[in-house]
Amino acid sequence: MADMLTIGALATNTFKKALDVTSHNVANVATEGYSRQRAEISSNSPNTVGTTFMGGGSQVSSVERINAQYLESQLLNSHSMVSRYESQLSLSRQVEGVIAGNDAGVQEFMQRFFDSLQTVANNPTSTTSRQLLLDEAGNLESHIGNLTSVLNDTQSQINNQISGLTTEINNRLTTIQAINVQVERSLGASQQPPNDLLDQRDQAVMELSQYIDVKTFTQSDGRMDVFAGNGKLPLLADNNIVPLQARLSPYEDENRMEIYMTVGGASQVVSDRIIGGELGGVLNVRTNMLDQAQNDLGLTLNGMVASMNWQHYQGYDANGNPGGNLFEPLQINGVFAASKNTIDGSAISVSFNPSQGVSEPPYTLPEAGTFANKQAHLQTALDAVGDFASRDYQIKADGAGYKFYDYKTGEELTPTAGSVANTFQLDGLLFDLSAHSNVAGDSFLVKPHQQMLASFTKAITDTNAIAARGQSPDPLELDPAAAAEGDNVNMANMASLQSVKLLYADGSGGTETLLGGYSRMATTVGMYARGSEIQYTAQSNVNTQLVQQRESISGVSLDEEAANLIRYQQAYEAAAQIIATSQSLFQTLLGVVRG
Repeated sequence: MADMLTIGALATNTFKKALDVTSHNVANVATEGYSRQRAEISSNSPNTVGTTFMGGGSQVSSVERINAQYLESQLLNSHSMVSRYESQLSLSRQVEGVIAGNDAGVQEFMQRFFDSLQTVANNPTSTTSRQLLLDEAGNLESHIGNLTSVLNDTQSQINNQISGLTTEINNRLTTIQAINVQVERSLGASQQPPNDLLDQRDQAVMELSQYIDVKTFTQSDGRMDVFAGNGKLPLLADNNIVPLQARLSPYEDENRMEIYMTVGGASQVVSDRIIGGELGGVLNVRTNMLDQAQNDLGLTLNGMVASMNWQHYQGYDANGNPGGNLFEPLQINGVFAASKNTIDGSAISVSFNPSQGVSEPPYTLPEAGTFANKQAHLQTALDAVGDFASRDYQIKADGAGYKFYDYKTGEELTPTAGSVANTFQLDGLLFDLSAHSNVAGDSFLVKPHQQMLASFTKAITDTNAIAARGQSPDPLELDPAAAAEGDNVNMANMASLQSVKLLYADGSGGTETLLGGYSRMATTVGMYARGSEIQYTAQSNVNTQLVQQRESISGVSLDEEAANLIRYQQAYEAAAQIIATSQSLFQTLLGVVRG
């Protein structure tokens, strides 16, 4: 009867543990990230009685965690991308509302300015018409100033988000590191996996994936390594945290926050390698939408300023003087220098000067040349406007010369040498480094189109300075003079620039008008926001399906657990009955012996 008693005792212990596991599942039905557990019941080794094998009862050999690792990996990636596109969508809609809004937008103010040019062309001697032109130029200036301020505020907002997200990521890594220690200790003390700790760690990693893209690798000792940047940036390796750092870019005066990481003993910028999570979304919006929108809008304004000024130079004002600047021209004196530089960028200038060394407006009287020469200079300027490219420039010194790069893509660019040593014409702009000392290793950053956003200003306040008149009729006259009072030739030419395709030349001429340049920018912004919305919807659907799949495998079903409770309870009661029967038989046997 001893074997029967032992089997009954073992069985009650087995089903007691099974009931404990089932109760634990029920208790954690609402615990986020919990994977249901199952008591694995196996038969004990049999006893040998003579030539007969007698059963040895049962035991709980292990408590299995029902978890599909492949689903966890897919969920990590999906959750990270949902967070990325949600972040992108929120920020892109904010920028879209600022830039591409229909109410009182840039396009409306530009159109009103062009209409005022036509009004002066229709009545060139009217002081009222001339004042309207200056007023509309001022309205456009004011709107661009307000828009630039909001965009700069958005850049500051992104800087703050980058700093906050970096802190959050490092804190999450600390949590995962602590759980790693507990998992390793638990596995060293027992062969039974610490299921609840593994769930907690997986949940901590899932929460981390909200902020940055994550790939994980589990080591033989149970510790988990965590990588970002498509598995190339170690965040937690050998349970040592490699913290992210949010600091100003190498061009500190740019006031742009970047992500740094110490890899191979050297601190390096890794912003462009982070692809997922909220941080990846914020960085993507800044690079591919906000920066691009500012450059596209700045390019349009640079095109407008350059073309308007050069056409204005061809005419004469109410006092018979050659036309001057209608808007303040692009003139950058001093560029962003890398913090490691030996020489700063104060001696480097960037301007629009396509006829460098020949005849540089504003013209003065007497002008050395004919009307034909002035027209040739104008055409050169308009062609240069078509060469404008929507990008930022990096200049690197090697001690002997300079190399130019597209700052975003790293593509090396080939400038044309200017008429003065160490001056270069590139993308319609003149880069003047003639007064700069070349020191190998120094580098500089130039943002000419974003600079125009910040400096866009009308240059004329006197209505008499508006050069509506054309030149005297003799095209061969070497000492040009103004046409008769009331002439509107130059103002009509300025108004006609509205319909001329000046921007984004493709080899056979410009492809966009000035208003078309703005529309192109607005369309790009809208397409980015729409693309983010589509991606967010698609990723959300995928994530929902993955969550449902995980729940079907790892989630706790109360119906199933209730059935298990009844089944194990009945088994427990039956096992207890085995013990009771064993005791009854033993008492009967004792009574017979004593009888």
